[in-house]
Formats: sequence, C-alpha cells, structure tokens
Amino acid sequence: MNKDLIETPRFNFFIGDEVLLKGKIVGFDVDENKCVENVVRLEYGQTLNVPNNNIYITDDIVDKSKIKVVVPQFVADWYEENKDSFEFNVCDWIAFRDEAKKSENREFNNWINNSRENPIQTLVNMNQFGYEVEEEKRYLVTLKNRQPLVKSQSGSTLYFSQDITARNYKGTQKELEDANFGWVFDCPGIEIEEVE
Repeated sequence: MNKDLIETPRFNFFIGDEVLLKGKIVGFDVDENKCVENVVRLEYGQTLNVPNNNIYITDDIVDKSKIKVVVPQFVADWYEENKDSFEFNVCDWIAFRDEAKKSENREFNNWINNSRENPIQTLVNMNQFGYEVEEEKRYLVTLKNRQPLVKSQSGSTLYFSQDITARNYKGTQKELEDANFGWVFDCPGIEIEEVE
C-alpha cells in the first residue's frame, strides 16, 4: 500500500461550514475591552477564550421539540403495545412482517414499509424523545338537502336526521368508516366539510 496515501489527512469539513466544538468551561478571563470571556478546554486539551454568545450548553444544542415526532394514531397504538421490548419488536416486525398476525395490521404494515416516511427513525425517536399523536381531521357530513349526519343518544348509531337543526356529528374518516359510512367520501349527493 502507498504509505503517503494512508497518512494523508482527509477533510470532513469545508471552509464556511458552521461547527460546534465539544469542551468544558475551566475558567474565566477578561479581554482587552474588559469583557469577561469563558476559558474552554477542548477534548484534545487546547484552551480557547470564548464569549458567552458563542457558548451553547448541551441541552441547548438539541431542540427536543424538533425530535419529538408527531405520528398517526395507529403508529402510537403499535408503539404502546410494543414498547416494553422495543428493539426486539421492531426487528421482529421487519424480519417476519409476512406473518398472518402482522398482515392483519395493514395500516401499520404499509407505513413501516414506506421508506419515505423514515419509519425506523420515527420509531426510535418516539422511544427516545416521546411523541404526540397527530390531530385527525374531523368532518361534518350533510346530505345535499341539508339533512345532517347525527349520532343517536346512545352513541351507538349514526344516521341522517330529518331535523335540519339537529347537532351534526363531527367524525374522523376512520370513525366514519368504522360505522360503515366510508362511502360518504365518494358520494356526489353528500356535502363534506372539514372542521376543527
């Protein structure tokens, strides 16, 4: 092998790149303008005088709110069921995703197989930094003749009411589909309004 090639330093950074250096504050110094600067010892021993506005505490560098992911409810459900043996369950799901039990969870299976969603990184971030469940869109469903979709007093049945002043049911797409009203999204005789 060519010894010169092995000993040639490789550059990982370019002029103009912004970098953070890891070090420890070991003292303070007063500069010629009588400003106090921090004396920082870098990991490899060199010390630098650094003004306060260039010092970041480790917790400041990582904005945990940017790492805390927002996921659909079905991902949160899978995570809650599998978090106790998280690493094993992620590997098991990927290695044996064709098992009948896993195939039944079609929504999660489609999500974890979609590399554009970065599913593994998302699951790891959920495990390390927490997560929030994304707010699902809710819909008001009304017939063209203004009859609203309402929920029975028992809460077990959805139906279109003759009373146009009845309180409209605001449901997610999944709730509507689970109640066998998924067809409303494709029906020209239905008005659907997205609500908060």
